[in-house]
Amino acid sequence: MIEIIDDYLSTVYFGYIEEVCTSSYFEWFTTDNITDDQNPKLSYLGFSHPILINGEFPNSNFSNSLCGFLYDTLSLVKKKNVIRSRFDMTVYNPNKLMHNPHVDLEDPYIPNITTILYITDNVDSDTIIFDKKITSKEDKKNVDISNLKILKQIQPKKNRMVIFDGSYLHTGHSPIYENKRILINSNFV
Repeated sequence: MIEIIDDYLSTVYFGYIEEVCTSSYFEWFTTDNITDDQNPKLSYLGFSHPILINGEFPNSNFSNSLCGFLYDTLSLVKKKNVIRSRFDMTVYNPNKLMHNPHVDLEDPYIPNITTILYITDNVDSDTIIFDKKITSKEDKKNVDISNLKILKQIQPKKNRMVIFDGSYLHTGHSPIYENKRILINSNFV
């Protein structure tokens, strides 16, 4: 099941989120590899901002203002808990860089529903959901990335929500036409 919902949030609420996370005072934290901490490379550099970690909101008024978004989404995906939610940002890379295929909740592997809410329009940095599920460390060890088939390719569009089984390998691209790609990535159990 892969579901795509355009215009997910109200225009006003989405506009508020977009304005805050693209402002010059929004705190972004660097990570050597936005999708896989096992393989740091300069080109995989990314930025994140936690909204909810292990079911807890960090001490941030902005994170607290996203409760409505998270609880509405929790109801939509028919799960009991939000385990993680964060902003992710990748930046311009002229080489059409595809990041490492991954699952979000990997150690330990936790069955979940993953959602992506795009904050920016990006014609050049699609999200790819592959046909391979990862449910254990052995699954990950035995993956031949060269043989993955694409289940769905989704173009980032402002206020577009993507919902899918979080055990599917997935990834995104760094933008080549825009200076940044921003999204909210959340996991529900």
